[in-house]
Amino acid sequence: MTAEELKKQICKMLENCGNADQESGWIVSRATAVPVMEILFSRRPLEESEIARALAMAERRRNGEPLQYILGDEYFGEILLKVGKGCLIPRPETWEIVEFLTSRIPPEGTCCELGVGSGAVSIAIARGRSDVSVFGSELSDDALYWAKRNLAAYDLPNVEFRRGSLFEPFPGMKFDTVAANLPYIPFREKENLQREVRDFEPEIALFAENDGMALIQEALLGLRDHLAPGGCAIFEMGEEQTVPLAAYAGRLPFLKNPEIRKDCFGVDRFLTVEFQG
Repeated sequence: MTAEELKKQICKMLENCGNADQESGWIVSRATAVPVMEILFSRRPLEESEIARALAMAERRRNGEPLQYILGDEYFGEILLKVGKGCLIPRPETWEIVEFLTSRIPPEGTCCELGVGSGAVSIAIARGRSDVSVFGSELSDDALYWAKRNLAAYDLPNVEFRRGSLFEPFPGMKFDTVAANLPYIPFREKENLQREVRDFEPEIALFAENDGMALIQEALLGLRDHLAPGGCAIFEMGEEQTVPLAAYAGRLPFLKNPEIRKDCFGVDRFLTVEFQG
């Protein structure tokens, strides 16, 4: 069996899963080391172990497991990150956090990410701004494993991850900027989610109380003690939460200029605030 023949077989297996043609190519390439662009032209007979590996990966995908977990990695911008069970898969829309903060952190400044997940945002900021000290918190041991693994791969001395919820690991510390992609999906929406998300990505990274706003509200309150004068923060959230959370932030006397920002798909996705004082 050639790589092309195997790809056709797997494409049929995945006909009800996302982009079957594209995903079958990635699976075959990863299992056989035949580059995706060469699958059509490769005439090398595949070994039985390669075929078995590819079919096992395809079966996992047919059962709904995210392709990123199966392949073991995902790009965030130009950064390749290792991902797996217990780790939220980075999304392209989250890159707006990196773009927003990279140009706003003062020279030799500090940034704190709440809920680092895979470490994507912190690592991207630290790579773009080697003068910045980046700190990150993460409550999940599983996610922290992936974040530290990714950090080690990029060997960034200006990043430190600590276990704990929100600002808990940073008593008495103030930061020039704060980034957060916290859980924001209401629990009532669980059954409406895609199977890949609902059944495989970690609940601790997805859902929050109070219509999904509880943790973001708690983090906004925490800015009173942890955002430096003149500092700013950006929070990712669901489109339906932007207006009520902007109103909530506007009622906090230590914050100013709450602003809703769109993601790369034109959807209201982020709330930015500044420290009042």
